[in-house]
Amino acid sequence: MTDKLIEVSGITPEAHFPKCPPNHPHTQFCETDKLYIPCPNPSIHEILEVCVNVVVCSNKEICTPIGRKLVINGKKQIKVKFSTNDPCQPFHCAIFEVPFCTFIVLGNSKQEVVRICTVVEDIAVKPLDCRCLSVTSIIFLCPVLKQEPDCPPCPPCSGHSDSCQQHIPYNHCSSHCQSTTKKYHSGSNCSVCGPEEVIMTDRHYYYGK
Repeated sequence: MTDKLIEVSGITPEAHFPKCPPNHPHTQFCETDKLYIPCPNPSIHEILEVCVNVVVCSNKEICTPIGRKLVINGKKQIKVKFSTNDPCQPFHCAIFEVPFCTFIVLGNSKQEVVRICTVVEDIAVKPLDCRCLSVTSIIFLCPVLKQEPDCPPCPPCSGHSDSCQQHIPYNHCSSHCQSTTKKYHSGSNCSVCGPEEVIMTDRHYYYGK
């Protein structure tokens, strides 16, 4: 396997960052995932591209001694494109889905969470051997809170009411948790064996039907 410059995609452009003041509720974490290309897929000759996409699957609010807390379950979709020494399959692609769990402290705010913004701040890739690579990603998440109207009293005899100005108060949070056991599937292009189930324990991945 050659040590060639690897193209990385999926980092969120700065123009797409959410408007997030310093005291806005948020969380951030960095994870390194060790990924194996399962047999009978061909071995890696050169890693051409790695793409990371973050998907929020579900979230729920819980009550804690420090106020409301938003628990988030999501997954990292990691796509690896690589060349091989197999003339029948000169290029190959493997897709991994790695789940994660984290949380955001909302405190005593009563505002409703409308949606959750995700930002991939950085991605680093390191080839380990002809079937293994590590992908490190830094991920930032923050909630979008429902805006509350702030309507001034209508002036007398105006015949109409002024438009309401809206604002969003912010609370502070910087905390995270990580799941220690992850289960995902490898999307193989092999038409014979199809996708394989993969279980990771203590950051080691094991493949099997």
